[in-house]
Amino acid sequence: MAGWQSYVDNLMCDGCCQEAAIVGYCDAKYVWAATAGGVFQSIMPVEIDMIVGKDREGFFTNGLTLGAKKCSVIRDSLYVDGDCTMDIRTKSQGGEPTYNVAVGRAGRVLVSGMGKEGVHGGGLNKK
Repeated sequence: MAGWQSYVDNLMCDGCCQEAAIVGYCDAKYVWAATAGGVFQSIMPVEIDMIVGKDREGFFTNGLTLGAKKCSVIRDSLYVDGDCTMDIRTKSQGGEPTYNVAVGRAGRVLVSGMGKEGVHGGGLNKK
């Protein structure tokens, strides 16, 4: 899956993202490529199932995790034709800053990007 790392690198090159990942969500439910040292490297199959699962309401109430990082779902259009994105925000633990996360669905993968502090989620999901 080394070819996917160049896509992650391309997502990072404009300086808006602090990390990015390509994650399989069909048969190969694991991180295919990710920014080294980031929370996306630790995304688990159960977290992938939550994002792509049939229950499209539960994560609005209970939140979800990405790489064990607690997050809130802001907008879910992952299964809306022509959009296929989710806007997520990390939750602050211990007073740390929160960050916008965009997840896009394409083919057999999820493309995820976490913005740097102050980067708006709407711009992230257009990547």
